[in-house]
Amino acid sequence: MVRPIRLLAISDVHGKVSKLKAAIEASATRGVELITISGDISHFGRPADVKYVLESVGMYGIPFCYVLGNCDPPEFDGRGAGGSYVDSRCTVVKGVAVTGAGGSTPTPFDTPFETSEDELVRRIREGIAGCAADAEPRRVMLLTHNPPLATTVDLTRTGMHVGSRLLRDLILEASPLLVQCGHIHEAAGVERLGRSLVFNPGSLLRDQYAIVDLDDGREPHVELRTLGQLP
Repeated sequence: MVRPIRLLAISDVHGKVSKLKAAIEASATRGVELITISGDISHFGRPADVKYVLESVGMYGIPFCYVLGNCDPPEFDGRGAGGSYVDSRCTVVKGVAVTGAGGSTPTPFDTPFETSEDELVRRIREGIAGCAADAEPRRVMLLTHNPPLATTVDLTRTGMHVGSRLLRDLILEASPLLVQCGHIHEAAGVERLGRSLVFNPGSLLRDQYAIVDLDDGREPHVELRTLGQLP
């Protein structure tokens, strides 16, 4: 039996450290034990800009895991920033095995960190293999910036689904307990995909984030929230 844990889920910060701190402080009284960030930490920034934002998270003493987004510099390697950079690798925090991959599939905007679907899924598979190598069964969470195709979390304001088909296929095959994505600011939502619960906490740039409760034997619970809401 693995004990319950509460997560603060954040995406699409775009360098807004003040909003990041507000979300962490708003959640402080709710017993959050892990922070997960699904990319676009900076806004077309340099590695030093990503590091600065992540150091702001580290000030609170709460473990955190993250991947990069398409607006982050792909050369950033996580060194010296604190937390756990889980792209292509697996880390276990309080009984939750977290892995994933950052960047996005190609966009019309030629953003800094774009990759093919094949490469995105290859990196996620590498991380999942690392989680499976652990002898003790774990609750597995995928952290991606790119959403899976044909879900509520990849739907743009124009009504187009822009997620990854191969990522969707991988989720259906691997069946992680939870998948957190981002990228599509207007697509905050929660959806079951096979045996996995997939969610986009929304963009922190738009004051959106989520509180997630994981408890063995129960469906994960995702509460979408906005800054300014009462606890």
